[in-house]
Amino acid sequence: MIIQCTNCKTRYHYDEKRFGSAAVKRIRCTKCQTIFEIRNLALTAAPVTDGEPEEIAPLHSPILRAGDFSLDVTAMGGGPHKRAAASVPPATAPANRTGSYQTPGGTGPGTEGKRLKLPDWERLSLACTAGPDAGKIFEIDKPRVVIGRADADILLSDSECSRQHAAIEVAEEEAMLIDLGSTNGTYVGERPIQEFQLESRNEFDVGASTLMFIRSRKGSEGVK
Repeated sequence: MIIQCTNCKTRYHYDEKRFGSAAVKRIRCTKCQTIFEIRNLALTAAPVTDGEPEEIAPLHSPILRAGDFSLDVTAMGGGPHKRAAASVPPATAPANRTGSYQTPGGTGPGTEGKRLKLPDWERLSLACTAGPDAGKIFEIDKPRVVIGRADADILLSDSECSRQHAAIEVAEEEAMLIDLGSTNGTYVGERPIQEFQLESRNEFDVGASTLMFIRSRKGSEGVK
């Protein structure tokens, strides 16, 4: 989940597992030293504050550059950690992939059994907007790419990321994000997902990293 200091507005990425059984946690802002409280939205019991204030590292909002276009993450609709609104089911064990996929919650028209293929007229990439690799852009150069810490097509230097954490499968105009049974899960917004159909500029979290999916026209400098 994304939290924010009530005083200086510095943003942080907070793993909800750190709540444990506590309904409220006290956080000390590492920038201005303000102590503020965050609530465990998964609990409905009366709030009980747990322990001493925690200190966690703030998120950043870099300007990313890659090839012939620049991407100002902060300018894209309210900052790098604004999530695309989505109703996503909780993650479950991933199914074996055979070159076809389903939309969240079941089979969607135009997806089941579709042949994986990169679009001829668009370039696809992932921009890392937060985490150890913030500022990097990774090109998606084949219809199925694996994201992870090792033995992956897109390598992240993120210790909280699984060796093979998630995959993106592309069938021309459609792209599907798939969790590969990762230890810490794959998140869109604040919800864990098993599969999620990506649109351009959608953001998702793997480990402590946030990635933005980008579609851009080949031969142009703009981002779609």
